Amino acid sequence: MNEFASVAARAAATKDVDLHPVLRRFVEGRLRDRSDSEDLLQEIYLRLYDYRRTRTVADVGAFCFAVARNLIRDHMRRRDNGPLLVEADETIACPAPRADELLAYRERVEVLRQALRAMPPLRREVFLRRRLDDQPVETISKALGIGRSAVDKHVSRAVADLRRALDRRGLALEDVR
Repeated sequence: MNEFASVAARAAATKDVDLHPVLRRFVEGRLRDRSDSEDLLQEIYLRLYDYRRTRTVADVGAFCFAVARNLIRDHMRRRDNGPLLVEADETIACPAPRADELLAYRERVEVLRQALRAMPPLRREVFLRRRLDDQPVETISKALGIGRSAVDKHVSRAVADLRRALDRRGLALEDVR
């Protein structure tokens, strides 16, 4: 940061600090609740700093008071309408996976990792390039000095190895092709 930018940043921070008590009195005078006022003040400064990341603010005071008025209006509207109560419906599914699903997934991942480690190095390399890195068959063929049909055979044998490893553990993996 050059010296001019540093001086400008210090000057902006000083203005923000000088503005804080006046802004606090303004918000507290309208809300009459100190904890809500603190929350709103934080939100005002967050919006100011977020706005400053992409644009300049010519009049910080005017900006902050405009944001304050809007936030106070929104707060009052929410307060007057009361809390939004929603009855819980037991049929609504949680989007997060259940614990047993996570454990089964981790077990499948570990089995697949072990099966990949046990593969011959060329087969593993071809499979990872084709399926994980999504490289074209032609690119893999040239890079490894093998034919296109050899690439296809290595991929199909790797998939078969992975399926066998899962089958031995009584697991299934639907998306391995």
